[in-house]
Amino acid sequence: MLRAGLLLLVLALSPLATAHQPRSYDGVADELADQLVAQIQHSQYDDGYSQLGLTRWVMADSLELPHPHDSVTSLSHQLSESLYAHLQERNVRLIDYRAQDFVSLSEDGSTLLTRDSEQLNQQPALDWVLVGTMAPEQGGVIVNLRVIDRTSQQVLAAANRFVPKHLYASNRRSEVVDGKLQRNF
Repeated sequence: MLRAGLLLLVLALSPLATAHQPRSYDGVADELADQLVAQIQHSQYDDGYSQLGLTRWVMADSLELPHPHDSVTSLSHQLSESLYAHLQERNVRLIDYRAQDFVSLSEDGSTLLTRDSEQLNQQPALDWVLVGTMAPEQGGVIVNLRVIDRTSQQVLAAANRFVPKHLYASNRRSEVVDGKLQRNF
């Protein structure tokens, strides 16, 4: 009887435990944007005119970009790109400093975004910068984000989320973690 009661309790509470688990990059980005925007809007720093730029995220222990073949590299790229949409939906003034002053035309298509520093504004008009770190944990990664004032270096908002490994390393039998090959079973 006690076992049946415990089983019913576990079954009843299990949806609550998994209810807050993000199911996609989009869900994680939405939650992070909510946290950041709520803090900015309730601060004395939101003048409605400040412009925010996003950077790539680094590993928390080294403050370096993840190894190119590390599974968290795709997490960093996808989440930061998704944040553009979620922050824009919340009326945050965004600057994409990867935009050139012109559209590049080629046989393969036309582009505006680049990482070629020769083609970019070296002093973008950014008031705030969104930076992030990633810290591997058992079964996933903790993503920590901060909005920093470029002038004072003051942290204006901070948010974090645990991202389960299945969102960024699904169907991988092995992966590179901290520059070392790791098997996933």
